[in-house]
Amino acid sequence: MVNGSNFQIEQQCPQCGAPILIDETDRILSCKFCRTRVYLATEDHLRFYIPPAKGIPETIYFIPYWRLKGLSYTLEETNISYKYFDANFLSFDLSSLPYSLGLRPQALKLKFVGGNGGIGKFIASSYNKREALLNNFRTHTSRPHQQEIFIGETVSVIYTPIYCANGCIYDAVLKTPLFPKIADAEIEPVLASAQVEKWQIKFIPLLCPNCGANLPGEKDALIVFCPNCNSAWNPSDKDFTKINFSIWREERADVIYLPFWQMKVKVTGIQLETYNDLIKVANLPKAPTEAWKHTPFYFWTPAFKINPSLFLRWCRQLTVMPAPVDLSTDFSAKNIYPVTLPVTEAAESFLITLTSLMVDKRRLLDLSSSLKFTLEDSSLVLHPFATSTKEELIHTKLGFTMDRNALNLGADL
Repeated sequence: MVNGSNFQIEQQCPQCGAPILIDETDRILSCKFCRTRVYLATEDHLRFYIPPAKGIPETIYFIPYWRLKGLSYTLEETNISYKYFDANFLSFDLSSLPYSLGLRPQALKLKFVGGNGGIGKFIASSYNKREALLNNFRTHTSRPHQQEIFIGETVSVIYTPIYCANGCIYDAVLKTPLFPKIADAEIEPVLASAQVEKWQIKFIPLLCPNCGANLPGEKDALIVFCPNCNSAWNPSDKDFTKINFSIWREERADVIYLPFWQMKVKVTGIQLETYNDLIKVANLPKAPTEAWKHTPFYFWTPAFKINPSLFLRWCRQLTVMPAPVDLSTDFSAKNIYPVTLPVTEAAESFLITLTSLMVDKRRLLDLSSSLKFTLEDSSLVLHPFATSTKEELIHTKLGFTMDRNALNLGADL
């Protein structure tokens, strides 16, 4: 079921208790009353629930549904197809319940699970690991002789409330029997004995661990930069992790820096360690040189979400070029576009990028079962873009253009 946009969550400020409304993709919570700014941190994925109607005396059970939203690439013998997907589906082993929530999460305001004791029993999801969830999703969506890869997906769990009464299972939002009517004689004991979900979200003050300065950042940023000590931090795992980053320095003032992941990868199954190796593997129209024998090969991806066509284009354009050597680590950049794609998701693109570069795609697909990609090191590189027109930005070093509208639309992925 396609929802088509982010849903909204109601949350109280952890400092003053004021009501705040945030989007599903937001990771930074800002209170306009007390000016508190905190990062929403969790060990895995976010969990939300749909509030039940008031005045229900029966026990309310909250049923888990996985929500997936992102980019999907399908590798076939002669081409790569791609699409945007947005789906939610039941994540509890009880097939008599509705398979999907449809558009309900988009229509209603949600709340975070945790700190809501007494309102009902939250049933633990059947899929605790992201890999198991995606494998199950592939099984239901892929066709034979295809390989489907997901990149940049937003993964969360949405709980919907039900209750048992009068021999039926009721929707606890509308207080009406589920359609078709489901008898509760066998279902309620299953719900009563199911494992309970225990989860809390953590609010981390946005202060630099290195110098104590306030950390600015857009509301959907996954990495925050300290302008005082020129450091970068990832607070998403309930702690601040320092991120290696460098800047392709540009002195002009009208520059916005777009973040890209530079990734050193060990590839087994083919020889791909140097730039010369890439020329041979992908049959690029370049002559190998002595210098390129010693030039390390890197995979590149945008560190922000963008439509699947442009994402693949930028992966290909930067990966096919030798890595820049004039990067700086002692230049404080301003006007940085937010990082919204973690390196763990960027690493899912290796096979797609390599396939897109090769003329003989069938050969690579034949080898795909024996190929193994291991991320050895990664760094965030800020690339300079200047305003070309109202619709375009232009890379000041490479001359490539970036559509401004595509950046805006990517914020909703």
